Amino acid sequence: MYPLLLLLLFADASTAGTVPPLFVAIPDHATAVDGGLSRGVAFGDADGDGDADLLIANTINYPEFLYRNDGDRFVQVMETAPSLAGGFTEGVNWIDFDNDGDLDIFAARTDRPNTLYRDDGNWSFAEQEAGDLSMDHSTSSMACWADVDGDGWLDVFVVNRGGENDAIYRNHNGHSFERITDNVVGRAGGDGRSCVFADLDGDDDPDLYVGNFVDASTESPTRQRNYLYFNNGDFSFTEIRSGHAVESRALTYGTSTADVDNDGDLDLFVTNIGNVDQNHLYLNDGDGTLHLHEAGLSTPVSTPSKGHTWGDFDLDGDTDVAIANGTEGTEHVRNELYLNDGAANFVAVTGEEFVTNSHISAGIAWADLDTDGDLDLYVANWGDGDQDNVMYQNQARGTWLKLSLVGSASNRMAVGARVTITTRLGGQSSQQVRWLNTTTGYASQNEPILHFGLGGATIVENISVDWPSGRHDSFENVTANQHLHISEGES
Repeated sequence: MYPLLLLLLFADASTAGTVPPLFVAIPDHATAVDGGLSRGVAFGDADGDGDADLLIANTINYPEFLYRNDGDRFVQVMETAPSLAGGFTEGVNWIDFDNDGDLDIFAARTDRPNTLYRDDGNWSFAEQEAGDLSMDHSTSSMACWADVDGDGWLDVFVVNRGGENDAIYRNHNGHSFERITDNVVGRAGGDGRSCVFADLDGDDDPDLYVGNFVDASTESPTRQRNYLYFNNGDFSFTEIRSGHAVESRALTYGTSTADVDNDGDLDLFVTNIGNVDQNHLYLNDGDGTLHLHEAGLSTPVSTPSKGHTWGDFDLDGDTDVAIANGTEGTEHVRNELYLNDGAANFVAVTGEEFVTNSHISAGIAWADLDTDGDLDLYVANWGDGDQDNVMYQNQARGTWLKLSLVGSASNRMAVGARVTITTRLGGQSSQQVRWLNTTTGYASQNEPILHFGLGGATIVENISVDWPSGRHDSFENVTANQHLHISEGES
């Protein structure tokens, strides 16, 4: 993709004797950069052709933008999805709710009922009657999907604004969704902006963290605390009410998990937009005990942060983070990119387009858009004057591995799967762990694959897959720089 652009970039860098930038903005004619007061970003291979297509959530009566990746450019698809139009949409997901092997669409809306669209093939999406999920009229920001009860079907949690109770729905075999009201996660109220399902306590089922904004129940709105729920395994949850991650009050917009210190468990990251709020990184002891990591990300106070995404952007074997910043009146704010040394110590990238472009940004997500093995970025912008969105191409060079998983006893998307890889470089053995999730940061979703930078290693000694069903598969001596498709139980 864009070979001439790459050639010119590296020629200029070589001539000047400088290191080329990690990310460069792709020219407008080749990308999906329409402006629509955009919020959420979601990547997924909608047509099964092997590359990531794109869905953008828009507000103020703009339609959702749906783009087909043709390999050398993105083409907006509107005529085959006429119902994806109008309103105020914040969060979007690509999910396989009916386990039929293709990706359906969910849109979280603030002005009318949330909408589930069934993929009928050939870029045709039909609005699905989904029981309580499509009948509830709520003011929603985002949805998170996981197999909560381990029955092989993706359930969904919806974050609501303005003091409304959040909602959790059980998937009945891909036909309808039932709102479960006898549950602590549906009674708390709040003013939610984001959520993440993740196995924080290491017991192999998805726990839930919810990022909230203001407490609308008080006479003068104050900062709201966030919520943490541990899954009991029977579609019930226990709320955790102690610890900085739930006692700290901030104007939270984004939440995500990643193994940032390479110790094999999921850590938590929270982004906030208040002018006295910092973002917070919490390291996990492995049992769900979360400790504020003071020496972590150095995002300054007064930087309003919303979306963010973790990925190994420089292919060195650990997870880095890109943060989308901006809110009303902050046109001077820039986005941020931090590279990880593997032990949760971060260095800010400076002096390149991603961190010098001025926008009011919201959602951000990654995908390998040009199928070259590194992670490209897309940023949704929503400032005045319909700021164009921006797509950034990754210039990293190194070894990598990508995995697409297909569940059988597990849900078809394999959401919740845990993959551990072992590599050896210079006589030193190392492991990396990734979990497959459907959300990142605020209102957005990365390409639903597992991506590993290999730090120069050319052989992956072992790939270990722990499926949501409890099955375990293992593979030995895999050559680097491949995109592998792994089906559950079919080694």
